[in-house]
Amino acid sequence: MSYTGLDQLIARQRFRAAFPHIRKGARVCDLGCGLDAAFLDFAGERIARGVGVDDQVRDGAGGRWQRVRADIRAALPLESGQFDNVVMLAVLEHLAEPEPVLREAYRILAPGGSLILTWPSAIVDPILKVLRGLRLVSDEMESGEHQKRIPPGTLQQMLHRIGFTDFLHYTFELGLNNLMVATR
Repeated sequence: MSYTGLDQLIARQRFRAAFPHIRKGARVCDLGCGLDAAFLDFAGERIARGVGVDDQVRDGAGGRWQRVRADIRAALPLESGQFDNVVMLAVLEHLAEPEPVLREAYRILAPGGSLILTWPSAIVDPILKVLRGLRLVSDEMESGEHQKRIPPGTLQQMLHRIGFTDFLHYTFELGLNNLMVATR
């Protein structure tokens, strides 16, 4: 099953939350970009170079963006310090061990670059289960694979240990989703 209209609406809400944090002319890596690297298309007017990394994409150029087929939980096949922004939109909740992935995000960010994360609150899981049962959201939402949520303060401490600074956190969609921006 491909993405449903509701899947796409939910994704666009995440994109809208992340978009203001992308600088014009930015080099952006979307870790866990999904099937079609849709955030890069959404934010394309601000992106000079975009790379989507996911284990579901085909390697190579796809439209305007480069795609890299890789498991984001392993060492990334990308050079250090080459991106102004790394985005991980609705990815964190799928990671049993997020710290190695966040360390790789730090590694590929240029000094002064930012990591932009979104993740749903735990209350979203039972809602998604019902919506998936009604076939209103696709299996691609993978809510059955969600890990226990990391509280924002604990995530900020983890990011600080890695080397990130200047944190911004807020919720959106009536508190159902979180956004955090951290600077390298």
